[in-house]
Formats: sequence, C-alpha cells, structure tokens
Amino acid sequence: RQAGELLDKLATETFRVTGLQVKPYTQKPAAPFTTSTLQQEVNRKLGFTARRTMSAAQSLYENGYITYMRTDSTSMASVAVDAARDLVRAEYGADYLPEQPRLYKSTVRNAQEAHEAIRPAGHPFRVPDSVRGELGSDEYRLFEMIWKRTIASQMADARGRRVSLTVAGGGAVFQVSGKTIDFPGFLRAYVEGADDPSAELAEKESILPAVKEGDVVDLADIDTKSHTTQPPARFSEASLTRELEEKGIGRPSTYASIIETIQDRNYVFKKGNALVPTWNAFSMVRLMEEHFPSLVDYEFTANMEGLLDAISRHETGHVAYLREFYFGADDQGLKTRLETKIREVDPRAISTFPLGEPTEGEHREQVNLRVGQYGPYLEQGTRKASVPEDLPPDELTLEAALELLRKGEIADEPLGTCPET
Repeated sequence: RQAGELLDKLATETFRVTGLQVKPYTQKPAAPFTTSTLQQEVNRKLGFTARRTMSAAQSLYENGYITYMRTDSTSMASVAVDAARDLVRAEYGADYLPEQPRLYKSTVRNAQEAHEAIRPAGHPFRVPDSVRGELGSDEYRLFEMIWKRTIASQMADARGRRVSLTVAGGGAVFQVSGKTIDFPGFLRAYVEGADDPSAELAEKESILPAVKEGDVVDLADIDTKSHTTQPPARFSEASLTRELEEKGIGRPSTYASIIETIQDRNYVFKKGNALVPTWNAFSMVRLMEEHFPSLVDYEFTANMEGLLDAISRHETGHVAYLREFYFGADDQGLKTRLETKIREVDPRAISTFPLGEPTEGEHREQVNLRVGQYGPYLEQGTRKASVPEDLPPDELTLEAALELLRKGEIADEPLGTCPET
C-alpha cells in the first residue's frame, strides 16, 4: 500500500541528475587452467560433470593435444608462454599483447607444482579449427576452451569506465550503475562463464545516457518491485570443487572421484545442476560429528594432505604414519576408538530426526523421520510412510510429513473384499 501511494506521488514529480561519478577500471585475465578451475568452468559453461570433464581431458592428454590434466599449478613453461604470445600477436594484433609475459603463481593451499598448468601441447600451439576433424564433440569443446583460456592469460588487460548516476525528485533518490568497455583486451578471446566472447562483451556493457549533473530527466516509467533476500544457493559440482580446493581438501586427481563417491553412496543426489544432501548424509554427518569429530574437522583433512606430501618427499615414513593413525600412542588410535564407539553408538538415535508435533487433528503424536535400511521413512505412533527419494530434506515440513502419512494410510487400505472368502 505504501509503495503504491509513493508511486502515485512520484509520477508527477520532476527529476534531476544530482550525482555523476565516472571511474576508470582495468580487469586482468584469469590464470591458465588447473584441474579445479577447469572442472568448475566446464561445469558452468558446458554442464559437464567432473567425471565427464576428466574423461575428455584424459583423452586429449593421451593423444598429445594438451599437457597433463591433473595439476594445481598455474605456471607455464617459457616456450608455452612464447607460443601463446605469438598467437596473440597473429590473431589479435600487437595492441592486445602486453610488453612483458604474464607470470602466475598458485594460491591453492598445499599446492604441488610439479606439473604445468593445463594448456595446449606443443610449440607452436595448434588452433582449434585445425583439430576439429580429429576430435569428438566433448574433446573439441574442451580443447577450444583450454586454448582460449591459455591465449587470454597472455593478453592485455581490459579497460573501461564504471559510471554511477544518481537521480532525485519528490524526496526520493534513485541510483543506477553502468559500465563501458573502452578496450576489450583479453575479453576478445575469453570471458569466464560465457561460450561466445563477442556476445558476452555486449552483455557486459551497460551504457547509461549522456547526461551531466543538474540535468532534468524525463520520467518514462516507474514501477514497484518487491525484494527478498535469497538463501545461499545449493552446491553445484563447480562450487563444491571450489570449496574443496579453498579448504585444502583433496587433490586435483581426487575432485571428480569425491563428487562421484558421495553420489554413489547416496549422500547426495542431483536436482538439475544442484547437489542436494540426502537423509543418509544427515545421519552420517551426525554420527561423525558426535563420535569422531577430529576426523571430519577441515583442518584434519588439510593437515593429512600435508603429511602425505611429506611422505612423498621421503621426509617421513608411510608405515610410521599409518601405525600412529591406526593404533595411536597408548592405544588411543582409530582402532581403539572404533571398538569403543561400536558399544556406545545408538543407531536409532543417530538415524532419528524429529519433525514436530501436530496441534490439531486426530493424531497428535510426535512425527519422526527415520533413516532405515531401505531408505528414509516417517513414523507417528503406529502410522508409517515412505519418503520420496527426490524430496529434498529442507522441503519435508511437518505439514508435508502429515500429508505423506495420510496418503500412506490410504495406500494400506484394501482394494475390496472377496464375497466368497
């Protein structure tokens, strides 16, 4: 109501430009691909799973089209930098080539930089059109993306201006921001998250009209819009891979298998591009956090990666590490903890999640979600009902649970009675 009243009032007001700010900006290209950034970008652009991406990358590597695809390094050999710079000069012109080669340093925790970044193999680099007929669809699209990212990493910065405009009238103040690209630089070759750099360049520009402070502007239209703060998005394969990398969990060779394993074990399922946790996952996380907290601490996983690195450098022995982890000092290792916890853990308590008690209706008992051997089910007194496998846990409200229980009762009713028996 208040918004409508304000709308009617402002429709007859005069508006002036009260503020105009123009700030130049520069944007640097992203580093060449690592395993993690390749999986994230291919998931965003092409919708590939991590496994599909790595399968195509493995094929490209084995057939000599790209360098090794399991790496967390962003550096390139000098011959590769020269090859990329030669292509920039030939494909885009000298204006797009910075005076000095760009050097990148990995910011990944526990990074092992034994390999280069993922880039086209050989010198000079083959252009994507020249290999189109030799590659399958997945391999070609992946090669083209790796080629573009590698070339862009050695191109000049993009330059432009950010414009902030303030318009006031009738006691109300409106602000809008725009952006003009003066020199596209590396964006001519590669835009993160976009398949077509030329089309994306047009979308990245938001050009505001040429006005100056004090100008009167015409009111063409005015509208009300509601705004609500949205919860964080669910993890996709891309965002989960980024989170694993930031927390130092796993290695370039393990991201795809981690995501595949949690799906195979029914800890998550895919809904569109999102990874949705199952009740099995909630039950397992509760078990681990309540009884084995040190094993699911993020620092434990990251520190273990450091220990494995030390073993690979022969700074410590693998047998000594395993003995310490499994048996522990004074018999306090994993073996003893498991034997103790088997007697302590109550499986029923671990797998039970209360959803609440109804305040009206015939059935007023507590409604519980239980994780059983054959999947999750609802229990209220003597009533039971299965839970659909594709129902996200956050959507199982008390109301939804009661409806499932009601339908479960109907399903249990006989279809009819045989008059003879």
